[in-house]
Formats: sequence, structure tokens, C-alpha cells
Amino acid sequence: MVELTIEAPTRYIAVPIEPLVESFLKARKSEIAQLENEKKDLIDYFQSIRKTEPEYPMAKFQVVMGENGVYSKISQMINESKSEVLALTTSVGLIQEDTAGILDAIFKTARQRGTVQFRLLATLTKENLGIAKQLIRRTSSRGSNVEWRHLDLGSRFYPRFVIKDEEETILYMISRDESASLSDQEGSGLWINSKMFVSTLRASFMEIWRSAIDAAERITELETGAPREETLVMKELGDAQAKINSALNTATEEVTIIAPSAGLNRLLESDHVRKYSEKGIKFRIMAPIDLDNLGAAHKLSKFCQVKHVSISYLTMMIIDAKHLFMFKSPPLEEAAIENPFYLPHTFYSNDHKYVERATELLNDVWKRGTEISEIGTKGPIGTPIVEVSGSCNIHEVVNIMLKNNVSSVLVTQNSRVIGIIDQKDLLEKVLQTRKDPRKTTANQIMSTPVLTIDAHQPLIEALKTMKQKRIPRLAVMKKGRLIAMLT
Repeated sequence: MVELTIEAPTRYIAVPIEPLVESFLKARKSEIAQLENEKKDLIDYFQSIRKTEPEYPMAKFQVVMGENGVYSKISQMINESKSEVLALTTSVGLIQEDTAGILDAIFKTARQRGTVQFRLLATLTKENLGIAKQLIRRTSSRGSNVEWRHLDLGSRFYPRFVIKDEEETILYMISRDESASLSDQEGSGLWINSKMFVSTLRASFMEIWRSAIDAAERITELETGAPREETLVMKELGDAQAKINSALNTATEEVTIIAPSAGLNRLLESDHVRKYSEKGIKFRIMAPIDLDNLGAAHKLSKFCQVKHVSISYLTMMIIDAKHLFMFKSPPLEEAAIENPFYLPHTFYSNDHKYVERATELLNDVWKRGTEISEIGTKGPIGTPIVEVSGSCNIHEVVNIMLKNNVSSVLVTQNSRVIGIIDQKDLLEKVLQTRKDPRKTTANQIMSTPVLTIDAHQPLIEALKTMKQKRIPRLAVMKKGRLIAMLT
């Protein structure tokens, strides 16, 4: 656009437009000519380094409206299946799918193409027991490749789904209006062919399948009314809570609980014990009782039996000698839980062998426990009294403590207690300061004053005093006379 001189200062001179345009065109023509000459070499080189990427089909989804449309789609998936069909349905869903002909389509396909494996999870109840029994008869035929298992969904809102060949799935919900015709009932589904989504859903199904109950066992349980023996670990809090509530609702006799220290406060707050006690169920509760839960223990003892035990590592509950629950200790970051027990990963069994042994264990622990009434009202029981004079040197004091097997001595003067010496005094005031035990006297290191409590005071009062004053010992007095040391 401009020319410039090399002199100082530099001068700029405008270039005429005609030679400028000519120069620009000439440069571009030269570049194009060079590109034409190198065209073949450039294309050949590009082809030599090119990598062919596999083409994946785009993941799609489709909204299917109406129950008729949903079941038509499911039937199509079953008919086109090549290796596997997985299905999960609810109690009402099993009845609806039988009415819609889905179950007939499954057995027809299974009979015609033996290479397709069918796994079906359903909630089996008294309402669909007739259908369940028919299914068992049809699946028990020789060489059947249809498997059924029971999954207790209860009243939980849970979508039904069908997975075909790890390629596609449909998640659907159907209304419960059984009075409407099939074409009139409301329902909708979401069909998806995303391999990632289908793979994840299939993995969840297989995990549920492994812990599900054999359909034949569930049918026997429904027909006889006898609970099926099972031993399992419930990972989810909701599953454990539902199992506990179910067992408590069927209880008629006795519930035995051994809980951690904080569990007593939570048992009182939850009000479960009171509610079931009012129904005539006997409760026996054991826990380490301390100042933090003593108040709760006294309140619980008004409508159930409570005992102190020193075991803090075991948390169990046995209901009617039929149901056994064992609970883990909560992690430190989850110590402040609201439930009486830490419910994730709860162990449950109604196997009579497990329950019988656990019952024997808790009965033995119960016999060794201390009644809450004794803790609340019994007076202090102390250790023997050992006295030394204030002029006694520390070497003699230590010999007296070892000879009498005590951890503290009282320092007296003219038959009057003036102080106390314990192990902490010896460590801090003699050993740590490197004093000569033979030249140091008792009245030089004793602690004063000596706190006392009357022998007729409840033990809880003594414990509260020791906690508030942060002292390890109290002198127990009776009619003005020292009778023991409480440690």
C-alpha cells in the first residue's frame, strides 16, 4: 500500500492502485500454479496417512404412548430377540402383562427359538398367585429356557423395563385402572437403543437378579404362610428399615436389643419401643450406660427392661426368637445418625440355627448385666482406705501403695484428712520434676481439697460430681466418717 525510505526520519509514499492490484494478482496466480503442480503429491500423501474410523449408529430414543402401543413394542422386541430378554415388572404389572399376552409371547418365542434366554423378575403376591403358579408349571417343563424370580418391590414406585439382546430397552409405566379396556388405559414408555444405557441397565438387572428369591420358594411361602428361611445383607437403608418394620409388625412376644451407648437416646427419641410396648410386646434393652444416656435409660425403663452391659462393639436385635438383625458400627463421619441403628449393610437371618445361637448369646449377656434401678439408686461402693501422715516421705508412700495394691492414699494430720496423693501426683510432682523421693514429704505433693460425697447419695450423683469437677476420685463419708474411696 505504501513505499518507505531508509532515511531518517522515514518517509512513506502511497503506491498507485493499478500496480498494486497487478502485483497482488501475480502473487496469487503463482500460489495457484504451485498448488496445481503439487496437487497429486498432496492427495497421495493424505491418503497414505488417513485412518478409516468405524461408523457407529446414532443412539436414538422414541416415546411410545398408550398401553396398546407399549405392549406392541414389547411384543416386537420379544419376537425379534436373538439371544436374551430380561424383564422386570411389579405385582400389578404381572397381571397386566398376562392380560396383554406378553407372557404368551415369551413362552412362544422360547419354544420356537431355544437359543433365546429369558430372565424375568416380578413381585409375586397373593393377588397374582394364580398367574405365578401357571408360570412355574410352564417354566418347569424339560429344557425350558425361561427363568422366574421374585423381587419384593413393596409399594415402591418402580419403572418396569424390558431389555433385548443388550441392544435396546423400553422403560414404561401403565396405569392401574383395571376397569378400562386395554386400548383405553393410559400408559407411556421410552424406547432406547443406546448401547451404553442398555449395558448399564443390564448390569443393574443382573445385580438384582443374583439377590432375588426363587419364584417356586416364594409361591410356597404364599401358600403355606410360613416365612421362607433367608440370610442376607441389605445394603440400602430403606431395605433394612422395611425389613425391621415388617418383623416388628408381626411380633407377638419379645424383642431383645443390645445397642451402643448413643443407641439408648435414639431408641427413646424414635418412640418405636413405646409404641410396640403398648401393644403388649416385651422389650429387653442392653447398652453401656453412662452419664450421657442415663436419663434416657431411666425413661425407657418405665415401659421396658433396661440393663447396663460393658459390651460396646456389638449391636443386635432379635424379634420373637425368629428374626435376627446385626448392625455395623457407623463410620466416624456418619456417627451422628438419627436411627437407633446404623442400617446400611444390615445382616438379617430367620434361619433358626443362627437365631437360636444369637438368642443364647444375648440371654447370657443379659444375665450378667446390671439393672438400671441399681445404677440409679444404689449408693457408691468404694475402694479400701489407705492413710499416710503428711510427714511421710514419698519413698515410703510408694511402698505403702504397692503393699496395699491401691492407686491413691489419703494424707492425714491429727486424724483429719488434709489431702490426697495418686499416681498422677507422683508422676508430675516427683518423677517429672526429678525430686528425691526420700527427701520429699507427702504434704509437699498432695492435692487439696479432698472432695467428698455422702454414702447414701445415689451413684449417679457421684458420677456427675466427678465428671463436672474432672476428678478421678471421691471420698465416701458416712455420718462424718470416711469409709471408702470411690474411683
